[in-house]
Amino acid sequence: MAVSIAAPATLDADVRAQVRALATAVQTRDGEPPLSDQALAGMSAADVSHLLAYDGDTLVGYAQLDGRSAEIVGDTESISALLDVSESSGSHARVWSHGRRSPLGAILAARGYDRRRELHQLRRALDQPLPDASVADGVTVRAFEPGRDEQAWLQVNAAAFADHAEQGRWTRADLEAREAEAWFDPAGFLVAERAGRMIGFHWTKIHTDGSGEVYVLGVDPSAQGLHLGTALLVRGLDHLARRGCARVLLYVDGDNAPALRLYERIGFTSYDVDTQWEPRQRPDTPQFSCVSSRSQPTDM
Repeated sequence: MAVSIAAPATLDADVRAQVRALATAVQTRDGEPPLSDQALAGMSAADVSHLLAYDGDTLVGYAQLDGRSAEIVGDTESISALLDVSESSGSHARVWSHGRRSPLGAILAARGYDRRRELHQLRRALDQPLPDASVADGVTVRAFEPGRDEQAWLQVNAAAFADHAEQGRWTRADLEAREAEAWFDPAGFLVAERAGRMIGFHWTKIHTDGSGEVYVLGVDPSAQGLHLGTALLVRGLDHLARRGCARVLLYVDGDNAPALRLYERIGFTSYDVDTQWEPRQRPDTPQFSCVSSRSQPTDM
């Protein structure tokens, strides 16, 4: 296979559809999505760079770089070609490999990349009973209302993820891009309020295979100590169970011990891991940080 690389400034709808189809095929092969929701939404963004790998007229690989991190999908040959171009351009971005079966991890290790961070996927069956977790006095939980709650949610999200480089910097455009996705369901986007002010949320997602996901769970620092994270987590899991989901998954940083303990207490167990790889850098090479949008807050 002779791979050629293109670097378009933007991706039109047809190319975006081809990338999604490629990602679906690779997910079938590897068992996990090779691109995060952030990367899929980023295909329409103006502040990322794209690389396309072609075998003739057939798209066989795709890379997205935002200056700090990169996500890549393809087979071994196209991944290597995309990395060659990215590295030759001077990029020192950290690269995500999704799932243990992804060939990307072995390719990056062979090229001298080091493991920087692990994002653990945990799973739980939803036919197991859920613990009682009442909300504190004065706190109410309701469904997110599109057109009304966006700004309040962005403020809570930014506060809850102030130390997270990606999730904490979500814009209204990022949120509205998710609202436009076929999977978006405001009934599964729970928000907690106290005295009319949003203080936390649990955004759930249902995948096409029927499994549920703890998509994002966040609590405003002003509400810490109310055990709101646990209460929202349980309510979201109950919603997914009532919608017929047999199992639920979530992602959590490997070094987030408080969150790991909570999830284990609720019955989650380890299933897979995403890894962030960093190229070995010279002392004068700029350092970049990247936090996945699927990270969870530490205080539950």
